[in-house]
Amino acid sequence: MLRRVLARGAWGSLLVVVTLGGVALAAAGFLKSPPGLGPGPLLTKWEVGSCHRLDQPVETSWAFLTDTRPTVRCDTEHTTETYQVVRLDGEVAAAKERPSPVLLQKEGPPLCSGDVLNRYLGADEKDAVRELTTIAFFPTAEEWRDGERRMRCDVMTVPAGRLDPVAVSFPFKDAMKTAEGSRYRLCRLDGTEVRCDQPHNRELVNPWLLFGTDQIAKGREFMVGVAQPLCRKEVGAYLGAPLAARPDLEVVVEVPGDPSIRQDSRVGRCWVAPSDPKATLDKSVRGYERGAGS
Repeated sequence: MLRRVLARGAWGSLLVVVTLGGVALAAAGFLKSPPGLGPGPLLTKWEVGSCHRLDQPVETSWAFLTDTRPTVRCDTEHTTETYQVVRLDGEVAAAKERPSPVLLQKEGPPLCSGDVLNRYLGADEKDAVRELTTIAFFPTAEEWRDGERRMRCDVMTVPAGRLDPVAVSFPFKDAMKTAEGSRYRLCRLDGTEVRCDQPHNRELVNPWLLFGTDQIAKGREFMVGVAQPLCRKEVGAYLGAPLAARPDLEVVVEVPGDPSIRQDSRVGRCWVAPSDPKATLDKSVRGYERGAGS
């Protein structure tokens, strides 16, 4: 029996962008201002949907726990956006003094929910999301002593091949339902992985397909025959319309044994592609019930 495997975006619970050496530089005063600390009262902003401009790489390191800078408008340049606020509990929350960064980063970030993030982004199980990760911020030492035990879960953009996040000028809220979502989807151009806001001729549609060993033994033609109707259904849901209504598009199926699939893998994948083999696209074909698309 062919089973579907949900292959969502890989939400990292923490992104380390500097070494401890970088932290030492911060402590020695080589940075232009105290990382993450705003002017006036050092109070954390605990509000879902708030946007934050962090302009030093160390500010998204595990060693810096707080962000008390004033928020910025989400349609202006910002680095992170708060999608969830979680209350800490257990032994960590019982501590009178704020625990060490190591303990907080061990106990806190797993509470930042991937499901909550997907809903915030406007993504669902059919979206293959890339280049987004999460980071957790905690109360300042003074806020902790005053009884504050909330944790802020933020999302940020980290392109492939980079360790530091990049600033964006649009809200992450429901971004996957807008044209901006194209940059966070997985596409290919002649076998090379690219963002879907770049020229491409394949777009990945989740979920992946898991083949049984008996099905793999029957060969590629059999597997493709089994996968085609499933992929057509998934692609139709992804487009927001039956595939028959889009003669400009077609389904491309990958199955175990194909060069693009790891040789020991049992997973197959569904792609949507232009019907014209010479055509390329420069944005996602994702569609939604209400007509909003990428």
